[in-house]
Amino acid sequence: MNVTPEDNTEVVRMMGDFNSYLAEGRRQHSNSSLLFDMGDTTAGKGDLTMKLETSRDESTVQWDRPETAKRNRVRRLEQQHALEKQGELLWTRSKVAKLETAISQLETEKKREKIEFEKGQETFRMQYERDLEQVNDLRHKLEFLEREEKQAKEELAEERKKLTTIKTQSEKRIMGLQREKLHIQAELEELREGSRSQISSLRNQVKRLEAELEMSDSELAEAQQQVQHHRGQAQARLEQVQQLQEDRIRAVTAEHKVKELELQLSQVQESAAMAKLMKTRLARYEQLEKENKKLLEQNKFYRETSENNQLLKEKLLSLETKYGRAEHSNLQLIKEVEDLRARLKQWEGIDPSGGQTPRSPAEIAKWIAELQRKEALLTEKTGQLTSSARESEAGQKAAASRLREVESQLFASTEKTNQQADLIKKLQRRLLLVTKDRDSIRNILESYESEVTRASSDDGLLQRLQDSEESAQRYQRHMTSLEEDLQRLNAQASEERIKAHRLESELSQLKTQTPSPAPNPISSQEVTTLRKKVEDLEEDRQKLLEEKEILEARVEQRHLQGDFDPTKTKVVHFGLNPTALRRQHRQEELEKLREECEKLRQRLRAAEEGVAADILRSTNSLFIAPDLKKQLTTAETKNTRLKEVFQQKIHEFRQACYMLLGYKVDVVKDNNYKLMSMYAERQEDCLMFQVDVVKDNNYKLMSMYAERQEDCLMFQADVVKDNNYKLMSMYAERQEDCLMFQVDVVKDNNYKLMSMYAERQEDCLMFQVDVVKDNNYKLMSMYAERQEDCLMFQMVPGGELQLLETEFSNSQAVMMLVDLHLKTQHSIPAFLSALTLDLFSQQTIA
Repeated sequence: MNVTPEDNTEVVRMMGDFNSYLAEGRRQHSNSSLLFDMGDTTAGKGDLTMKLETSRDESTVQWDRPETAKRNRVRRLEQQHALEKQGELLWTRSKVAKLETAISQLETEKKREKIEFEKGQETFRMQYERDLEQVNDLRHKLEFLEREEKQAKEELAEERKKLTTIKTQSEKRIMGLQREKLHIQAELEELREGSRSQISSLRNQVKRLEAELEMSDSELAEAQQQVQHHRGQAQARLEQVQQLQEDRIRAVTAEHKVKELELQLSQVQESAAMAKLMKTRLARYEQLEKENKKLLEQNKFYRETSENNQLLKEKLLSLETKYGRAEHSNLQLIKEVEDLRARLKQWEGIDPSGGQTPRSPAEIAKWIAELQRKEALLTEKTGQLTSSARESEAGQKAAASRLREVESQLFASTEKTNQQADLIKKLQRRLLLVTKDRDSIRNILESYESEVTRASSDDGLLQRLQDSEESAQRYQRHMTSLEEDLQRLNAQASEERIKAHRLESELSQLKTQTPSPAPNPISSQEVTTLRKKVEDLEEDRQKLLEEKEILEARVEQRHLQGDFDPTKTKVVHFGLNPTALRRQHRQEELEKLREECEKLRQRLRAAEEGVAADILRSTNSLFIAPDLKKQLTTAETKNTRLKEVFQQKIHEFRQACYMLLGYKVDVVKDNNYKLMSMYAERQEDCLMFQVDVVKDNNYKLMSMYAERQEDCLMFQADVVKDNNYKLMSMYAERQEDCLMFQVDVVKDNNYKLMSMYAERQEDCLMFQVDVVKDNNYKLMSMYAERQEDCLMFQMVPGGELQLLETEFSNSQAVMMLVDLHLKTQHSIPAFLSALTLDLFSQQTIA
């Protein structure tokens, strides 16, 4: 049927299509799920009916004929039915398109949920595997700790049994040794009493023989009988001398037995001390087990907290990704709404009477469906990309965890290698020290054996040998105990380092895993606690390192005490060594005595051969004997007089030094000296010192009030060249840490002391001590400007010192000091110290 433009139904149809299109666009953009609203379609239909009624009224007005009215009614009804069918068709098509988009969205959501489900399942599986590995590790550790506990208990029981047996054996041994000691002491006393009685009888016999010799001078007729009698007595004397030597050997053997018993007693005491040490170590082992349990519990807590942190971080990351996606989709939707609003405005601004033909709703629906499909594809791609990114993150985390484990293993291996290297160095050092000790002890033994063979009656050398052996054994035992403590502390320090390294790696992991600037309060508190613990562990590590260094220094000191390194220190012996001179003199005396013995034997043999020769030699001896006796008596009287004079002079010189300097030095025992001040209130207010010669040129200065043998000063004095001396402490770290001095005798009683490192010859100390006359002493300071600047003192018979007048003592400065210190205070030491300070200040200012 031809439809003209003037027909009202065509206009109505076009208006209905336009209204339905607008209503459909509004519904699509108002609802994001693209559901169809029935209200708009009913409104569209209502508009169509309203317009049809208006058109019908107009047609009734225009055409009043009945036939045409019927035709128009039929035509209108047909058009109305056709429009309704087209509207329903459009509505169904739009509904189908909406359902298809909804189905595609549901499929994409299903895929997304499937991917998230697979990812969650994979993470759960990985977490389950980690938990299984941790459970297995904890089981292995628990089994290992149970085994160690069993072994420790067994060892403890064995050590206790050994301790009890050692105690019983040591007590029995001590009792036996004490009995043997008492028995040997009783035998020693008996032997000494017997030897004393024999010596007294021998002395009486010697006196008796001298009397008989004097009687033999008056009675020449009975010479032959007395000679025979003397022969018998000489043989008896020889037998008695042999018996005395045997008694001495027995006494020496008894003393050796006593010393061996004392050594065994000291060994028993050391074993008791070792038992006490083992007890303390066992008690400490229980404390270490408790600390180990506490640390295991703390490690479990930290692991659980780190796992919770990881889970929370993963959740936060997933929520952040979801939030980012939602924001992205929201922005896209806002842009689409703005575009659609602009297009709506364009559609509204289009004039239907113009020649422009806008798009139909079907094409727009197709275009929207295509956009939605593209969006679905893009969401799938983004989901795949996010899943791959999460997989890569999980792989990265696993790789990071493996890297941390490898780093911890590497750190532990490096610690072990360092420990092994330190142990090798210590063993090498110990081997060197042992070899040096062996060589030095061998040399000492050889020298002592040679000295013992030369003079078998010298008991002091044997005593020194035994003392040195005991001290060497003590030092070795102390050194081994210190090395054990050092190894134990090194092991503890390495364990603490490994723990600190693990905690640092965990802390760095926590720092890297916190993405947001405002973390949770729980994680920040845990991080602070972990930091505090790491700092505490670092402090403990520093303390352990300091203790290790202190122990190493002590070990070095123990090595250095009483011994020196023959490879590094060169010992220079004196050219005029007093001990060597004494040995040489003794050897000469022995040779002379042997020659005299040979001569006496020859005379005895000649006396046995004939009487005439005996008479001649006896007469010669009779003429020679009185002269020798006179010479001997004169020499003895001369020696006694010299001794008395020497003692008197020494006493006077010491008294003068005491009154001048204010200090008196007395020899209490061998190598023990007492230093007492003039101004001490009591006789007990004094200082006691002991000077021991440890080895050749090695000296030890120790106070009598020292609590330990180690509280002393050790020095080594060596002669480098003629008049050049080297003074070095036994605790010096290097051979270069020493003092070098040169002592020259300028004139008689004038000495010059100069350091080897002095820049000029004038940088030296000069001192002079002169005895001018009997009881007159000349005292000159090293800071004096001239030779005439000296003080003269005279000792009065009453024992006092008087200051004599000299040009220097009559000077104004000295007279002021004399008036102050000598006349008012009556103190010579104060006067001398003030004068020394005055001269020193003048010389330094000048």
